[in-house]
Amino acid sequence: MQAYEFSSTTKNGIIHIPDIYRDKVPSNVKVIIIAQDDKKDKSDFSAFRVKTKGFKFDREEANER
Repeated sequence: MQAYEFSSTTKNGIIHIPDIYRDKVPSNVKVIIIAQDDKKDKSDFSAFRVKTKGFKFDREEANER
C-alpha cells in the first residue's frame, strides 16, 4: 500500500487527483477524508496565567522527569 497526501477541492462530490499522482494511483483506492474548516476557531486555545511567586524551580530536577 502506498500513501499520497495532497489538498484538493470537491465539486459535486468529486475529488480531483493532481496530475503528478494520476499514473501512480491504481483503480482501487482507500479514501480517508479530513475536512478543513474555512474559518479558524479561536476557542481551541486560550491563554492563562500561572502564579509563580514563591515557586522554587530547579532546572536539573525538571529535566530528570
